[in-house]
Amino acid sequence: MVLGAVRLIVFGVDTVVTILAAMLASLWDRDARLAFRVTQWWAWLNLKLVGARVTIEGFDHLDPRRSYVFVSNHRSNLDVLALLAALWDFQLRWVAKEELFRIPLFGWGLRATKQILVNRADHAQAVASLAAAKQRMHDGISVVFFPEGTRGGAGRMLPFKKGCFVFALETGAPIVPIVISGTERLLPRAAWTVQHGGDVRVAICPPIPTAGRSRDDRDALLAEVRAVLERSVERVDGRAVPAGAPGSVSPVGLRSPARP
Repeated sequence: MVLGAVRLIVFGVDTVVTILAAMLASLWDRDARLAFRVTQWWAWLNLKLVGARVTIEGFDHLDPRRSYVFVSNHRSNLDVLALLAALWDFQLRWVAKEELFRIPLFGWGLRATKQILVNRADHAQAVASLAAAKQRMHDGISVVFFPEGTRGGAGRMLPFKKGCFVFALETGAPIVPIVISGTERLLPRAAWTVQHGGDVRVAICPPIPTAGRSRDDRDALLAEVRAVLERSVERVDGRAVPAGAPGSVSPVGLRSPARP
């Protein structure tokens, strides 16, 4: 309990430092690429802090020179850290609700790293934000969605929202389903302190093309992606990924800092 409180304090302090560093970096970097790299190091540091042993499977499905729409299941607040570390070679942006941008410090960090603000109460603003996001994908930015909209738990996923599938169809970017397993044991939905030590698995599925499809294919695309995720969740939850297995890499604590 005491160690958990200490880790929470350290996490809070290094988060504040990271937000200030990202804000400073964004002053000289209008695309926030450097500010985003700062957040990736923050994720790596805090995964090490909690003793998370992250293994990535299927990274060989991806081309770091391309932009993707990453669609992931969502079980814990640690999912964001796991994705930041697992997708080290990519510039990622999340679609975030306007309310999150209003939170002191946290909202400043979202703005500094140029996350995508969506005001659900203002349709015109939401459309404009997503149009800007589509343009940024041409500049090598990939976008991440949690289609469940909130954290679920182990077992069956929550119903999917349709916005990410419309976005993918409009951009023509491939959708990459991703399964995260193990974060819910380290930081359950209702918990404030992180359990120390545990395996986290990130399974990257083959990209699903969207080019040539229309908005009429939205529901079929949603069903296709959900089916892939459900099969992958069942498989990943059922077994660990052996170190050195085809399609996997070393634990993230040994891998990420070595990447440019």
